[in-house]
Parts: sequence; C-alpha cells; structure tokens
Amino acid sequence: MEIKEGDIYICKVKKLLQHGIIVTIGNEEKEGFIHISELSKRWVRDVKDIAKEGDILVCKVITLGQSPELSIKRVTDSERRETLREWSIENRLIRLLEKFYKKDTNKLKEQIIKKYRSLFNFYEAIAKNGKAEIEDMKLDKDITNELLDFVEKAKKKVIIKNQLELKTYEEEGVEKIKEVLNECRKTKGVSIKYIKAPIYMMTIDLGDTKKTLNENKKLLELINKKSKSLNIDFKYTEIRQ
Repeated sequence: MEIKEGDIYICKVKKLLQHGIIVTIGNEEKEGFIHISELSKRWVRDVKDIAKEGDILVCKVITLGQSPELSIKRVTDSERRETLREWSIENRLIRLLEKFYKKDTNKLKEQIIKKYRSLFNFYEAIAKNGKAEIEDMKLDKDITNELLDFVEKAKKKVIIKNQLELKTYEEEGVEKIKEVLNECRKTKGVSIKYIKAPIYMMTIDLGDTKKTLNENKKLLELINKKSKSLNIDFKYTEIRQ
C-alpha cells in the first residue's frame, strides 16, 4: 500500500507521547505521528484524554516523510463514518472467508486484493454485478450464497443534507449568495431549499454512497472557495441520513 498525502487511513495507536501519538497506518508496519494539536478541534491538555494504546483512529495524512504526519481533526464526519464502514465491511468479509477457508484465507485474500486492489472493492463489485462477480472467482457454492446475503444486508444508500449558513453585508449580497448556490444546483442529484435568512438546506443524493460522499466534499469546497471570493461568511452543519 502506497501512503499518499491527503488520503485517509484506519490507524492503530502504538504509543502515547507527551506531545502526540505514534500510530501504525492501515495494515502496514509503517508508523506515523499525530501532533497533539491535530488530535481534536478542541484544545487538548493531555493526549490520554483522546486515546489509549490499541485504539483505532481515522486519520488523514497531512505531510509525508520518513515518518508521515497525520491528523484526526481534519477528517470530516462523513469521511470518518465512511472509512469506518469500509473497515467494518472488510473485517466482516475476512471473518466470512475464515469460516470457509480457514488456513487458506490469506491465500484467497491475496487473490482478491490482486484483482480488486482491496476487499472493499470486491464487496462493491458484488453489490454492482451480483452472483456473476463471484462466479468469476470460482468460489464454493456455500460461501457464494453467504457472500450474496452479506452484501445485500450491508448495502446502504446515503443521502447527505447540509444546513448552509451564508451571510454577507456587501451590496447586492442576495445576488451574490444566489450565484454561489446556483453553482451547486448545476450538479445532478443536488437540490437547495431556502429555510430562512441566512439558512439554506442542500440535499445530495446521487444514488450511490461513495459518489454522494465525494460530491458532498467537492460542493462544500466549492461553496467555501466561492464565498471567500465574494466576501460571504460561510458555515455548514452536515446531517447524514
């Protein structure tokens, strides 16, 4: 696994230090460091208030080097939930493989990762193509049925709603806010409803969890960038369904 700046990983706490935490990144032996200032959006007096050895954390890589630096506070709520969901699905898949293949589990796992790059991608391929995807792997009938059942139960469609707050005291402020929102309305699957000044509700439903999450991130970045250029104060609260 190549660790990349900006990517998000499941990390395990290895050691607590006075000014931060040492973690192992993903399934690798690669270590990373989280400075105390990156542990939370709140002020942290003691790292022990945030984590203990063995804890599982969702972290974003902020700089690379001999020892990558990571952050917890820069991970959004939706990124954290989706990363934990993918991690949970992969662990449940491993347990399912172990049930049928026992000592040969690692061998089969390597085959799946070689073809799909990750167990979660394998899960998504089954969710999209059904039984035909599993038949390509030539698995036993019993595990094929259990895999299909597992995937069906794990499927989850996500709709994201963001409560947007847009304020400005500039001339033609209303028109500038409309300009920002109209940029978002160009995206299929996005709707924006006026609640009351200065609150709007933006709903994103692309029919697919990953696409919805990715589009949500892009739109919030777009609104933030455009608001700054037009001297608009922007805040948001995410509501996930």
